[in-house]
Amino acid sequence: MRVVSGIVGAGAGARLSYMIAREQIGTGSYSQYAAVGACTIAGTVIGGVIVGVGSNQIVCGLAAGSLFTSAISWSRKWTSTTGEKQLVKDLKTGSAIGVTFAGIGVASWCDHHWTVGSNLHPARNLGLIVESTVIEICKSSFERLGPSVNRNALNFEGKVLASLLGMAPYVAAAVFFNGYISGRMQPNRETAEFAELAAPMIVGAIANAVRGFSNALVAYQLHSNGYFVADDKTTNLRDHAGSQWPEVETVLNKSSIRYLLSACRNAVYARFRDSGLSVELATEIAQGVYACYAQSRDLIHDIARGEGWSEPRMAQRPSAELATA
Repeated sequence: MRVVSGIVGAGAGARLSYMIAREQIGTGSYSQYAAVGACTIAGTVIGGVIVGVGSNQIVCGLAAGSLFTSAISWSRKWTSTTGEKQLVKDLKTGSAIGVTFAGIGVASWCDHHWTVGSNLHPARNLGLIVESTVIEICKSSFERLGPSVNRNALNFEGKVLASLLGMAPYVAAAVFFNGYISGRMQPNRETAEFAELAAPMIVGAIANAVRGFSNALVAYQLHSNGYFVADDKTTNLRDHAGSQWPEVETVLNKSSIRYLLSACRNAVYARFRDSGLSVELATEIAQGVYACYAQSRDLIHDIARGEGWSEPRMAQRPSAELATA
């Protein structure tokens, strides 16, 4: 079962890493093709090991690489020449691979335990395939039932800020509902049976409701106050449009993101359980860590579609101001 789950994880990692690398690095030259290929290979290996083996070291390295690459990408806002922009792009490629594997090395030095002991870990990860796909199909089909807040009315900076401002309520809700309450509703033995895990899953869904409300409120307030508006034509409220047939590519991409992040959460949880932590404490820590990255699911999808930090724009002063300057 580890082999099967590892193959699925490798496929999800390959698709996600290829999409992000293709959009953020480009394919205009042979060196860019090579960089995209290297990122895809790295993503394939990382996805397979996280899902199949449950290595906490890989999760730590991936987190370090993601944060460092995001910081370098942000520096592009202060570049002005083509050479500087290309340098930042090259640094992003190097950090995405180099810092990730450096983080894996540091985590391995701190923790020599590579494989989790629970035989049910791969079974739970295989179950995540169905869970992630069903959730994304439902979200894509029914997200336009009734009026809703349009986060795409914000530019990428606004989306990042909205995600950060909405993170604290979601993390608190995830730790309380998904960790504390759901952890105490878990069966006394390790299991992957749906019937025994249904009630904790339903209680845990409350945290997602908190996340949705917080993100929608922040996005609405930012746009209403005129901050980080993408363009003047896009409104921050969408009218009722009824149920819609989900786009296959969107569902596939978002399911891959949700699946890999959930597998990382399972790896963290399994490692803490193997180290002797109680179910409740291991669940609370794993859910808190997961919530920080799950809050960025939509941002990861935006990046995979080619979005990024806005280019600096020159503000043209009116002629009257120039005359009196």
